[in-house]
Amino acid sequence: MTLQFHLRHSALARELHSRPHTQLEAPCAVAHLAIMSDGDGGLQELFDELDDGGDAGTDERHRALSVGQLALRWERHTEFESLAISRPCSRKTPLGSPVDELPSGWLERIEGRVVSATLVFVEGEQGGCSDVELPELLGHDHVVGSRVLGNAADVHTAFAHAGDGYVRYHVRDLGMSRDQTGRLVQRLIEIETYRMMALLGLPVAKALAPDLARVERRLAELVTRLGAAGDLAEEQALLDELFELAQVSEQHVADSAYRFAATNAYGRIVNDRLRDLREQRLEQAQPMGEFLERRFEPALRTCQATVRRQESVSQRISRTANLVRTRVDVALQKQNRSLLATMARRSRMQLRLQQTVEGLSVMAISYYSLGILTYLLGGLIETEQLRLVISVTAPAFLITIWFLLRRWRHHIASQEDET
Repeated sequence: MTLQFHLRHSALARELHSRPHTQLEAPCAVAHLAIMSDGDGGLQELFDELDDGGDAGTDERHRALSVGQLALRWERHTEFESLAISRPCSRKTPLGSPVDELPSGWLERIEGRVVSATLVFVEGEQGGCSDVELPELLGHDHVVGSRVLGNAADVHTAFAHAGDGYVRYHVRDLGMSRDQTGRLVQRLIEIETYRMMALLGLPVAKALAPDLARVERRLAELVTRLGAAGDLAEEQALLDELFELAQVSEQHVADSAYRFAATNAYGRIVNDRLRDLREQRLEQAQPMGEFLERRFEPALRTCQATVRRQESVSQRISRTANLVRTRVDVALQKQNRSLLATMARRSRMQLRLQQTVEGLSVMAISYYSLGILTYLLGGLIETEQLRLVISVTAPAFLITIWFLLRRWRHHIASQEDET
C-alpha cells in the first residue's frame, strides 16, 4: 500500500537535522558572523565562486564547503544569515581569526550588516597554539568563565570586543570528543549570536519610552477633562481625541511588536543554551550565566516592561473610551427623552386644537347646511313658517353633524390602530 504523505512531510522530517553541528578537534579556531542581509542570495553566490570541487550542498537553508584548511558553513535563519569558518591550529598556524585566510575582498562583497561576530579558540589541556594570557587574547581585563559539561572543558570570555567587533571565547579541552567539541562551540556561538539579536529590542524600548510617556500624560489630561465635561459636544470631542490617541498607541504596538517578540524568543534561547552548558564555578572567575543575569537580563526585562506598558496604555485608553462612549450614549438618551416629551406636548396641543377646530367645524357646517335648506324651502313655505321650521330643525342639524364627524374620526383612529 502506498502512503499519501503531506506535501511538507519531507521538509518537516529534515527540520531536526537542518543545522547539524560541525565536528571539531582541539586545537582549532572558529569564526562566526551573523549578518542581517539586505538582499537574497549574496552568500550563496560567493559560495558558488569558492566551490571549485562542487562539494557544496544545494539546500536553500544550509551549505558547506572546504577551501584548503578552511571549512565554511552558511545557514539561513529567520532574520539573519550566518557564516561559520573553522580551521585547525598548531604552532605553525597559531590562534588567529580564520577570516583572515579568506580570499581578499571576499567578505566585503557580502550584502548586509554584521550584527554579531564571534571567535572561538579551542586548545587542548596543555595549550599548544598560543602562550598569550587570557585578558590579552580575549581583548578585555574582565574575564568571566566556568567549567562546563561535567568537567569536560573550561570556557572563558569577556563578552566584549577589542576594537575589531569580534567577541572572543577561549575553550580549554579537558577530554572532549569531536562531537562534544562541535556541540560546545555551537552553543557558545548561539549564546553570542542570540544575545546580540535579543539586544536589538533594547534601542526600540528606549526610543518608545518618551512616546509612551507623552501618551500617558495626554490620557491623564483627557481623564481630567472628562470629569469637567459639561455637555454632549465636549464629551464627543473627548471621544474623538481618545480615538486619535488609541491610533497612536496601536501604531507604536504595531511598529514594535515583532521586535519585542523576537527579543523574548532570542532571550529564551540564550538562557536555554546557558543551562545546557551546566556551568561550574572556577576559582577567581565569575560564571558566564551570572554575568549575563546581571547585565543581559535587565535589557530583556526592559523590553518586557515596555510591552506591558504598551498593553496597559492600550487598555486604559480602551476603558476611558468606553466610559466616554457610555456618557455620550446616556446624554443622547436624555436628549431623546426630552425631545420625545416635547413632541408629546406638541401632540397634545395639536389634539386640543383639533378638537376646537372640530367644534367650529360643526357650527360652520350646520350654518351652511341651514342656509342651503332655507333657500330650498324659501319658495314653498312662508317666511314666518320658514323661520319656525329652521328654528326647530337647527338643533337636529347640529346634533346630526356632530355625531357624523365624531363617528368618522373614531373610524379613522381605529384604522390607524390596526395599522
